[in-house]
Amino acid sequence: MKDPDEPDWDRIVERHAERVFRIAFRILGTVHDAEDVCQEVFVEAFELHRRGPVFTWAGLMVRLTTLRAIDKLRARRRSAEMLDHDQAETNAPEQELIARELAEWLRREVQSLPDQQAAVFSLTYFEQLSRNEVAATLEISPEAVSTTLYKARQRLMSQLAIFQGDRS
Repeated sequence: MKDPDEPDWDRIVERHAERVFRIAFRILGTVHDAEDVCQEVFVEAFELHRRGPVFTWAGLMVRLTTLRAIDKLRARRRSAEMLDHDQAETNAPEQELIARELAEWLRREVQSLPDQQAAVFSLTYFEQLSRNEVAATLEISPEAVSTTLYKARQRLMSQLAIFQGDRS
């Protein structure tokens, strides 16, 4: 007989797996790394549940995925190469090269942001969460989300100016 306090793990995985993978993939850029992060996230969620109750599985999954993906970016210390089937489809090879170069640049630069800036930026732009959803996920105020997002965008824009100068 099943313990009524024990969550239905099959249902939790089924409900959250796609979103966990999508967040990890958007941050990391490779299927293999995103799959690794997914496994880590579900193991960590199980361990956290064993220590105490989880009140919002969706928030926990998004938070863990964002943090673990950023950890993986920092650990690998090299830019992720986009797989052939992951590249943007364009007609002009030059446009495709520029898009790939910008995507690699963005991943590298998000990796260099402070943890909270990287998390807020990733959840806002890659996962398209609202300011309030990001705040709830990261357990910070909506005002802190706005301030942190502003700082992240400013830093990325200043780095983009340098990047564009390197390409000329």
